[in-house]
Amino acid sequence: MGMTGEKAGDDKVINWMGGSYSGQQSDNVPQGQGKLILPDKTRYEGDWLNGKPHGQGTIVYSSGSFYTGEFRDGKLHGYGIYTRADGSLFQGYWENGRFAGPVEKAEVEAKDEQQDYVFEKTEAAAADTGPASRRYASPPAISVNNLSHWYGKLQAVKGISFEVYPGEILGFLGPNGAGKSTTIKVLTGQLSLKGGEAKILGREIGRDDPILQSQIGVTFEEKNLYLEMTALENLNFFASLFGISNPGSMEALRRVGLADRAKDRVSSYSKGMRQRLMIARAFINNPKVLFLDEPTDGLDPVTAAEIRKTIKEEAERGAAVLLTTHNMFEADELSDRVAFINEGEIAALDSAENLKLKYGKRSVRVRLRDEDGVREEELPLDGEHSSARLSELAASPDLMTIHTEEASLEAIFIQLTGRRLAG
Repeated sequence: MGMTGEKAGDDKVINWMGGSYSGQQSDNVPQGQGKLILPDKTRYEGDWLNGKPHGQGTIVYSSGSFYTGEFRDGKLHGYGIYTRADGSLFQGYWENGRFAGPVEKAEVEAKDEQQDYVFEKTEAAAADTGPASRRYASPPAISVNNLSHWYGKLQAVKGISFEVYPGEILGFLGPNGAGKSTTIKVLTGQLSLKGGEAKILGREIGRDDPILQSQIGVTFEEKNLYLEMTALENLNFFASLFGISNPGSMEALRRVGLADRAKDRVSSYSKGMRQRLMIARAFINNPKVLFLDEPTDGLDPVTAAEIRKTIKEEAERGAAVLLTTHNMFEADELSDRVAFINEGEIAALDSAENLKLKYGKRSVRVRLRDEDGVREEELPLDGEHSSARLSELAASPDLMTIHTEEASLEAIFIQLTGRRLAG
């Protein structure tokens, strides 16, 4: 689709999508940083991947409206700000070109001319930002009300309440000693229920319940595996406890990258390999509810990424997942909602995007060329004159980049609790 053209300084200029592209390329396809100008003067400047806007960038439409923020596969996707020519502004999370929220009016629509990829019609619609019960048709798989637990005189969990729905991943994000593991141990019967109420799949916890136990999967903090048995024997044995005669143990080991070590004794496994086997064991009975306590702890980055992929697959299958972690990246990537837990209490519970919008830094950083080199302006998104100024800067021929400034989950956690996730 691209055609080699003339040189413009250090940039090669090619025809692309009916317009003129200049910037970084690979085999005459936009790749890296670059700028595209269409015949109607609509233009995009920012990151490209395989010929499509992907990453951070800015579109300025011929109508005068513009968008700056994140893109994926040529569509508005991620956090971004859309500003109409009349100055009205929509900021928040976008999914596949559609505005997912938040937005104050019941129905708003930002219209632009239809174009391929990123230059398509952009719609803004009211998002359902209410509790999970409005977003999931099924009743909660995990229901916790005022749950408390003590170790002697020390109250480790202090009256927390939450729900997890089928197909949802709820991330418990907090430092060591915050109460994450204690909560899972109570819900899975490792510790007695001392205060409050809790139900799993509609059944009360706190008593020996073989039916309930057959419907859950757990990764424990302690690696309680049979070391003198092989990985395959471990999985087959645990499956037999659920009455499963053909558990697909080899497939489970393949999912966690242990198929080539299936017949080795677990005593020869490293800490990370034992952790992977624990995760395979948690999946072996196709559970309706998964309790995963620091599931990627001790794993190398590649293996951890594969494990996170399998966790997503379990949620897509319909399992409700309660995930504890002190890994901010992991919580952000996996969780539909995040609960900040600190000193036994839940400090906040919402989607990661909503937490960032509510507590994060609401500003845009603009870089422009000037006679002395490069200058920057930072505009607060809530300022009275920010929209007009941002529109003015985006239309400037000296514009280099526009980036939204977004707080990380860890920064928000520190803001709400005064503690770091690692401590």
